Amino acid sequence: MFSRVLPYTFLGLAPLLLSCSESSSLFGSKTSPCSLMTVADAEGALGEPVQDGTLADSTTCIFKARRNEGNAVTVQLDEALGKDRRTWFNKERLRRDSQLIPGLGDGAVRIDSSPTLSRLTFMHKDAFVTVILSSTQQKQLGESVTQLGRTAAARYGASLTATLPPTSSAPPTRPGREIHTETVASQATVTLAHGLPTPSDIQAGPKKAGSFDPASLVGTWHAHVTQGMTQHDMLLIIQPNLKWSLSSMMQFDGILNAETGLWSLERANTFKGLGWKGTYRKTTPNSFDSTGSVQAIWKRLSIDATPTLIPVELWNFRREATSVPVFQLKTVDPDLVGQWEGSGTYAGGSAAFVWVIKPTAATDLLIVDTLRGTVKTKDGIPQLQPIQKKKQRVSIIAFHDRGFTTSDGKTNLRWTQFDSEQIEDRRL
Repeated sequence: MFSRVLPYTFLGLAPLLLSCSESSSLFGSKTSPCSLMTVADAEGALGEPVQDGTLADSTTCIFKARRNEGNAVTVQLDEALGKDRRTWFNKERLRRDSQLIPGLGDGAVRIDSSPTLSRLTFMHKDAFVTVILSSTQQKQLGESVTQLGRTAAARYGASLTATLPPTSSAPPTRPGREIHTETVASQATVTLAHGLPTPSDIQAGPKKAGSFDPASLVGTWHAHVTQGMTQHDMLLIIQPNLKWSLSSMMQFDGILNAETGLWSLERANTFKGLGWKGTYRKTTPNSFDSTGSVQAIWKRLSIDATPTLIPVELWNFRREATSVPVFQLKTVDPDLVGQWEGSGTYAGGSAAFVWVIKPTAATDLLIVDTLRGTVKTKDGIPQLQPIQKKKQRVSIIAFHDRGFTTSDGKTNLRWTQFDSEQIEDRRL
C-alpha cells in the first residue's frame, strides 16, 4: 500500500503521460493533482525551468525540469474511498527518520530520504496529499518540499492550522495499534480476558457456573491486570437490564518535550525508542488540540478537579503522580503545563484521556478505553457480548465469593465486587 509515493514508481512512465487538462474527463477524479501546483511553484523549488505538469496516472502529477528530467516535483492526491491508509500514515509518523510538520492539514510528516530526495504527506479529512521533490542540484530540499506542501494544502482547501478529524465512535478495525504490550492491553478490554489468573485465583477454587441467575451479575466489578510494565485497571458495570459497559485504564509516565507545535513523550521504564510524538495547536488559553500518537481535543482541569470523561471509580484507582528523573534538557511549552482531559483516538481506537504535564517535563498520561454490550445466554452459559464485535463473546465460567471468572477460551480473568476500600489498600 502507498508504494506509489516512491518516486521511482512513476518517474519512468514518461512516454504515456497525459496533460492535466485531460484528468477530469478521463478519470472522473474530484480534484486533479495537477491543480495543486503550478509551473512557477515547481521552478521556485527546483531553481530551473520546468515543463508543464503531466499525469502519470489519475492520482499523480509530475513537473519535470526541462534540462534534467530526473529533477522533478511530484504531487500525488489519494481521495479513494474504502481504503485504509491511516495505518500507513501512522507508521510513517513513527519512523525514526520522520519529521512532523505542525500547522498543516490534519497532520503532516516529512521524510528526507537522501540529499537528493524529500517527500511530505499531509492528511485532510479522508484524503492524503504527497509532495515529492527530487533534485541533484538544489540543497535544503526539506525546506523547499515543506513550502510546496503548504502551497498544495492551501489550494486543496486544507486548513493550514492543525485540526482534528471527527472521532469515530466505533472504528471498524484497529489495524494501527502498535505491536507493544500497552496496545495489546487495549484489546484485552474487548475480550475481557487477556490476563493470566493469579495464584490466589486458583487457590480460591471457584466452582463451575450452574444455573444462570441474571440478578447475580448486576453491579460494579473490578479487575486488575499487569502486562509487562503496563498496569490495567478494568471496571465492568452491569445494569439490571443486563446492558454493560467496560472501561479499561492504562497509566503511563515519562518525559515530555513540547515546543513550537511539536510534542514527543519518552516513556519511563521502557526500551529506548518506545515513545510517542505528534503536533499540537493551542486554541484558547484553556484548550489545545493534539495529533499523532494521541489525537485529541483537550480542555484544562483545575489540579484538584475530578475528570468527567472517565469513570470516577477508575480515576480513584490511579497511582499518585509519579516523579520521573529528567536526565536530558527538555522544553515544555508553559501554556501546556497543568492537568488536562480530552477525548479522541489512541492507536486507532476511541479513548478518553487525562494528561498531567509538569514544568519539570515529567508527565503522567491516563488512557481509558470503553466498550459496551449486553449479557446473553448460550447453552445455559452467560456471556458478555460486545455490541460492536458480536463474534467476540466472553463466557462466565465460574462464580465465587464476591465475584465471578470470565474466559475467552484461552485465558481467565477474575472479577470482584467493586469496593472503595480496595483503592485505599492499593495506595497504602
